[in-house]
Amino acid sequence: MNGHDPVSPPPIIAANPSSDMPPGRPLPEPALPKPFSWWLRKLFACNPFYLVSAALLLFGCYRVSLDAPFLNLESARLLFNFTSVQLYEILLVFTAIFLARRRLWYDSTLLAGLENLLVFVPFILISQAALIDSQMALAMSLTGGAIAVLRFGSLKRFFIQLNLPGRLLVPGFVLLALNVALPLIYRHFGETKIGIHIDSGPAYVMNEYTWLLILPAVLALANFLPRPNAAGTLLSQHRWLPTGLFALWITVTGVHLYSLDYIYQFDLRGELLAPAVWVLAWTGWLRCSGHATVWAGRLKYALTFPPVLIPLFATSPGGQKTFLILAALNIAVYCGICLRQRQPQYVRHLLFASVLMFVAGLPEIWLQSVAPGLNRAGCIAAGVMAYTVVWIMRSRNPRLAILGSIILGSTVTSLFSNHAGAGYWAFQSGLVFLLLHSLRWNDAEHQGANIVRMVAGLVWVMQSLVWMHSDAGQFWMPFIPGALVLGIYSVVQIGRGRWSLFSVPAAAALVMLSGPACGTAEGVRTMPPGLLAVMGSFLLFGLGTAAALTRHYWQRNDPGLEANPSKTTTRHG
Repeated sequence: MNGHDPVSPPPIIAANPSSDMPPGRPLPEPALPKPFSWWLRKLFACNPFYLVSAALLLFGCYRVSLDAPFLNLESARLLFNFTSVQLYEILLVFTAIFLARRRLWYDSTLLAGLENLLVFVPFILISQAALIDSQMALAMSLTGGAIAVLRFGSLKRFFIQLNLPGRLLVPGFVLLALNVALPLIYRHFGETKIGIHIDSGPAYVMNEYTWLLILPAVLALANFLPRPNAAGTLLSQHRWLPTGLFALWITVTGVHLYSLDYIYQFDLRGELLAPAVWVLAWTGWLRCSGHATVWAGRLKYALTFPPVLIPLFATSPGGQKTFLILAALNIAVYCGICLRQRQPQYVRHLLFASVLMFVAGLPEIWLQSVAPGLNRAGCIAAGVMAYTVVWIMRSRNPRLAILGSIILGSTVTSLFSNHAGAGYWAFQSGLVFLLLHSLRWNDAEHQGANIVRMVAGLVWVMQSLVWMHSDAGQFWMPFIPGALVLGIYSVVQIGRGRWSLFSVPAAAALVMLSGPACGTAEGVRTMPPGLLAVMGSFLLFGLGTAAALTRHYWQRNDPGLEANPSKTTTRHG
């Protein structure tokens, strides 16, 4: 209306306003691509120069060992590489201490980590020097060990913010002593070694013990490391730093052992690595046991499974003993876990798998002494079927019981197929399982369960009689399954405090008597007719007497017979 009023500008409307954006709030600015300088600063913040420097040093040592024109003597090239690595490590330690004094924690911690990575590298060079001159190797080993102790002593003394506890330095000293001694030990036994890729002799035994016993033993030292508790807020005080440093030491020690095998031409087989991997797996499980966090519990739960598969590393022809030992150790460990935990259902599965693996690893001649023709594959299949049957026993479903009886019968048939009576024993096993499982059924929930029970008992009795008339049956054979069913039935009913399901004990009793009954029938068939007639007369006389004595029970209401002699006498009187 007033022409002099200022005209307000129209509101700015976004082209694509967000539907869920609350009114009055400004739209977020679109993310702009970061420039190359930003990524470059991020890269330099990680200080890759130290990492590239260490990699270049190792590559240079490798090239020097191959370049004959640089130094004509191989011993001179080894001394050059050894001295270069030692000087580089000394520089690492002193620079780390200098940077820590200036509170440059990332760079100082990075240099300390590189020192722990390279600490055992000089001893790999000594392994090659031992082939050239044993005296030079001894001098280099002692010198390298002494310098390593001084370097770590300097880190402990002057880099006090570094999480380097004494419980870490003790295993580190053991690993240092091992790396110092290994080149000298291999050199000593290498003098008696004849040939390449040998499979016997003192040098071979020494190498086997090193991989199978010494390496797992030093790896188990990780269980003595301090728990990763919070030590401070600085990067050099990170709680996982001791575990990471020990992992570096073990890795370089393994590389050292591999290089010794390569130098002295030993075959590195899977069963040599299996014990160390087994110790590593259970060590990780134990390290997670001391934490109450959710992720530690889940990791511990997941780490329970890998040890079952580790014995498979030792499946080569020469690794049978290692396979059996690791499987037996798994059985012992899983049994201990089952005893300590409240609900170890998952561990019970793993325990059964370990038992099955142990049985499958036994010599085939032992397996065939139990069942001729049984091999490892058949043993594993039978174990899986048996495991299925065990878990079917935990249910109350008659349908699963029928399936379990079929599986059990098939397993018995496959295991004892070379026996004459394998089919009869298979039927007996399946029917015994079905009747015993029927003691757990709830007939009210499953219609026809009692009929199935009665039919199974009838089939069991008939099969036992057929068995006794065959050439493979003897009179004592059905007594074993019959007595088993009758005994278990009695125990179960006594525990329940009531007696029922009488078709089960009746069938068991008839099966137990099937052998003697068939034997008696066979004896009667061969007797003279006169003797049979005389015996029959006595038998009928006994039946008649029994009928007379019990007539008042089964024929009371018949007025034509004297069911009660006392009343008749009174009436006549």
